[in-house]
Formats: sequence, C-alpha cells, structure tokens
Amino acid sequence: MFNIKFIIKRIRRMLYSDVLVLNSSFIPIRVASVKEAICLITSERAFPVIEEDRYIRSPSISIKMPSVISIIGYNRLHKKRVTFSKLNVIYRDDMTCQYCGKRFSVKDLTVDHVIPRSRWKVVTGKPFEKGSTNWHNSVCACKWCNNRKGNKLLNEIGWFLLNKPYEPKYMPYIFISVEKAKRKGWLPFCSFNVRLIEIIP
Repeated sequence: MFNIKFIIKRIRRMLYSDVLVLNSSFIPIRVASVKEAICLITSERAFPVIEEDRYIRSPSISIKMPSVISIIGYNRLHKKRVTFSKLNVIYRDDMTCQYCGKRFSVKDLTVDHVIPRSRWKVVTGKPFEKGSTNWHNSVCACKWCNNRKGNKLLNEIGWFLLNKPYEPKYMPYIFISVEKAKRKGWLPFCSFNVRLIEIIP
C-alpha cells in the first residue's frame, strides 16, 4: 500500500514539474507544467526541444518528460506592462540595496521612499496623494539601511544613491532562478524575455 502511494505521489510530482515554453522563434513565453506540455505535444500543437531521461507512461502512451517545448506556428510575445510594485522595484535595482550597494535575497530587501512619505508635502510642495509612492521616489533597500535612514533625507545623513531611480520601459516576462535554469537545461534559451535570478542564501 505504501509503495502505491509513493508511486502516485512521484507521478504527480513529475506531472506538475516545470517546462519552459518557447514560441516558434525559440523565445521563452512562459513556464508550463509537464502535464500541459504533454497535452500540447500529443495534440501536435508543440514539439519537444529538450527531453529528460525519464518517461511518463500510461496503458496507451509512453513519452519522455519534456523540459523545453516549442509552440508550432506561434510567433508572438506576451506584452507585459511594467506595473509599479515592490517586487518590480527590487528586480529593477537588481536585488541590490541602493544605499550600501550590497546584494541580498528578496526576503531581506524592502522598498524605501527616497523622500519619506511623512515629509513629501513639505519637501515637494505636492499633495501626498499626488505620488510619494512611485518609480522615481522608490528604491530597493536592505532592512538595515531602511531602518537606519528612517524619515531622514539623504543630504541630512550624507548618503547617496547607487543609481537614480527610474521607470523601466521593459522588464522580462519570466523570472527563473539560475539554479533551475542550469538544472533543467534552460540556459541557452534565457538570453531574451527571461530574468535569471540568483538565489542568495
């Protein structure tokens, strides 16, 4: 009984592992599950580009697990408007604190208002609701620097920004860890529309 449960669990894990999906120009457009990828392959809407040395078997089919597939006759790219968010600010700044210049993991980073929200109206003369929280007043900061800065202005504490904050016109559609890209053989396809993220311990 234990063996059957173990086999079922293993099959489910295999079916829902990740597959990189390319358009017909071999540009990554999304990440799908093995289950979805097999459906696309068997319906002849996609073909495997890279396969693993493992098989998915049923009474009627035996197919190698795909790792990368390409959609037949689909050459478009998903258009992604770069929305303002904490995560996108962190990715824009390359997971690097804009005060101390050190790189951290996402969980150790925050987003700081260069001009503190509590002083926005006095410093800029603009109403608070006009936008203290925006691309040009937000930077990636480590928790230590953010806490130390508090509600002070940079010139009050002699700090400088590593880079001037800006609104990005483009950001990659897919975010993948470097470790996963290497393990699954995705690296040759990750030069465009993919942001490789290094997981920092």
